[in-house]
Amino acid sequence: MSSSFEQNEAYLIRVAFTCPECVAEVTRRAGLDTRAYVNMQQISPGMAAFVIEVSQTHDELGKLLAAIGYARRGKSLDELTPGIEVLEDDGCVWRKELWFATNTDPRHVVALIQHIKLEAAWLGSYLPREMAAVQYFAFPD
Repeated sequence: MSSSFEQNEAYLIRVAFTCPECVAEVTRRAGLDTRAYVNMQQISPGMAAFVIEVSQTHDELGKLLAAIGYARRGKSLDELTPGIEVLEDDGCVWRKELWFATNTDPRHVVALIQHIKLEAAWLGSYLPREMAAVQYFAFPD
């Protein structure tokens, strides 16, 4: 196997088994008030998305979020104004979207709600204030 594969595999293993208490302690020591915001947004006239945005992160948490599909974006303003791509880290959040068509079978939407709740609970374990730092239907300051 190539060394790049081994390096990538080692990186994924390290990220996959990151200690939640360790990440929370790094956040605490850095003096960050890391929070997760869970919302629903209209992406286009026929599309909506459940969105999680994580603010005030450090490198270790950022690496974990990037490995599971989050991307750096500007903060969302409201349900109709998602964050835009930005070049600087200032004021950025880590964002993950779960899209669905607005005419999707309601059972599928309920399944997405369950998924987003599970992800928010998992994410809360990495935050110093745990689930108290996860806010539903609120947007980053």
